[in-house]
Amino acid sequence: MSGTTTRLGLKTWDQSDPFLRTDFNDNSARLDAYPGAFLCTSASRPAWGANQAGMRIYETDTRRELAWTGTAWREVLSAAPVWPGYVRPDVSMGKDTHVYYKLATFQVNRPGALLVWLDAEVQCQSLYTANFAVRPQVDGNDAQVGSSASYMRVPQIHTSGGGWSRSWMMPALGLRSVGVGSHNYGIHFYTTPDSTTTAVSVRLTSVRGVAMLVNSTDT
Repeated sequence: MSGTTTRLGLKTWDQSDPFLRTDFNDNSARLDAYPGAFLCTSASRPAWGANQAGMRIYETDTRRELAWTGTAWREVLSAAPVWPGYVRPDVSMGKDTHVYYKLATFQVNRPGALLVWLDAEVQCQSLYTANFAVRPQVDGNDAQVGSSASYMRVPQIHTSGGGWSRSWMMPALGLRSVGVGSHNYGIHFYTTPDSTTTAVSVRLTSVRGVAMLVNSTDT
């Protein structure tokens, strides 16, 4: 009695079945729809045309998997996309002041979770005690991982003189789910109202950042 294979549904025959051309062509069509990866080397790629668009090869010498677009070879996107960003505000602020800066705008082609890492360069005069904080933002919304913000308290070390005598690199980590489309990330930087020195002055010099799409929501 005839049957079908488990995975592709190819027809199988026994001795009592007639061998029909339609059955043979149907099996061939099913196999053609599931071509799999073509094994080759980087020097022996197949000569494909428009009909092979979407098919893949595996290069045994480089261990790379490539897809054929119909006209060219492209790497299969297996690594997480990364978007670097940079801004140099060089802005000074007093107590209880909030500033916002966008570092990068980009397109996301699949839903996932956007991981943001920031390094903020901050300066403060040695005459003051200052409290300040950093929050990563995604699409204009705070996205801090863990506590409400990355926080730092800088004590006063001189009582006279001037100059921006102290500088720090302050990290912050953010995470937020995103969908397909245009997105951006940035920084929310602020000084707190409970700084002990009334005339506190803090300068946000520059911010470096990177965003990575770390996972897909359908996994």
